[in-house]
Amino acid sequence: MAEAEADWASAEGLARLADGLGRLADIIDAGKGPDARTAGNLAATYAGRFYRRVRDKLAGDAQVPEPELEHCFKVVLAFDQVESSLPPAASETKIAIVEALIDRYYEGHSPEQKRAAIEQLAALRSPR
Repeated sequence: MAEAEADWASAEGLARLADGLGRLADIIDAGKGPDARTAGNLAATYAGRFYRRVRDKLAGDAQVPEPELEHCFKVVLAFDQVESSLPPAASETKIAIVEALIDRYYEGHSPEQKRAAIEQLAALRSPR
């Protein structure tokens, strides 16, 4: 996990992250005492760190390039393997990334098409 964190912005770092999270998820799912608790705490710690990095990237640069946005989305999606360890604002962070991607993907499309995509995204925020 430390190697994944050190190289988080690369494809190799993402692969290491997904592998490490898969291993932690296996331990958590086994649910055997202190090992499962430790794995859950480790997953929660790394989730907090990675989500904070992604949020800082989004807040620090209004025009994050599309490939970086896509990578950030893959990073936060990797943490779905340890869903019980996600930070409270995880879904808001995912939605913020998707909103930024919609802005990029719908450049040059009609305002109606972009509005429809944003409305579909807004529906995900609505309580069911």
